[in-house]
Amino acid sequence: MTILLAYDGRSSCERALDYAIKHAVNFNEPLYVLTVITREQMDPEDPDLAVREYMEAAQKKASSEGAIVHSIIETGKPDETVLDVAKRFACDTIIVGRSDRSSLDRLFLGSVSDFIVKNAECTVILVSDKVE
Repeated sequence: MTILLAYDGRSSCERALDYAIKHAVNFNEPLYVLTVITREQMDPEDPDLAVREYMEAAQKKASSEGAIVHSIIETGKPDETVLDVAKRFACDTIIVGRSDRSSLDRLFLGSVSDFIVKNAECTVILVSDKVE
């Protein structure tokens, strides 16, 4: 089993990161933390300082909690790239944070998590950013 976390460093993804770490540790499986950027934003070989910082922080947190973690920075459309990376690394589970945007926002802007759920060939776990 291999786990992929779609991660963008926003606070809404922190609950998904925590969940992914626990999942990886509980199942003793590798965790791939993926962030997707566009070529217009930056070169993946030399990512922006903010991207490096949040990816390094995620890797450090996962490692300190006992996960076997790998960081991946890719360019492309986030929804399609997540699925491509999941296939490339034969992931059994994709973990995605889901913000609680309105349905109108999702209608006009689309939703990466909705696309992944509808098109993934493996288990997808959505982690809400709402704390109840």
